[in-house]
Amino acid sequence: MDMQVLRERAGLSRAEVAFRLAISETSVRNWEAGRTEPTMTPKKYLEAIRLFRCTPEELASASEKSINQRHKRKPGRPKRFSENQVAPVTDAPVCS
Repeated sequence: MDMQVLRERAGLSRAEVAFRLAISETSVRNWEAGRTEPTMTPKKYLEAIRLFRCTPEELASASEKSINQRHKRKPGRPKRFSENQVAPVTDAPVCS
C-alpha cells in the first residue's frame, strides 16, 4: 500500500488531507508521487495517523513504498538545451 492507496482507503481527497493537516495540496501530491517523504511534527504525525485511520507502521510502509515506486519509474527525457542556452567552454580559469 502506497500513500495514494492509504488516502483513498480513508475516503479522502488530496484537498481534504491538505486542509485537515494544514499543509499544501502539492505536498500531498509529492508524497504520493514519491518525490518527497512526509516530514511532520509529532503532533501532526498523530493527526495523520488518525486521519488515514492507520497504524504508524502502515504510514511508514506507505511512505517507503511511494518513494521506492518513484525510483523504479523510467526517467523522463533529458532536457534539451538550445545552442544559445549552453555556456561556451573556454580554457581560461574560472577563479583567480
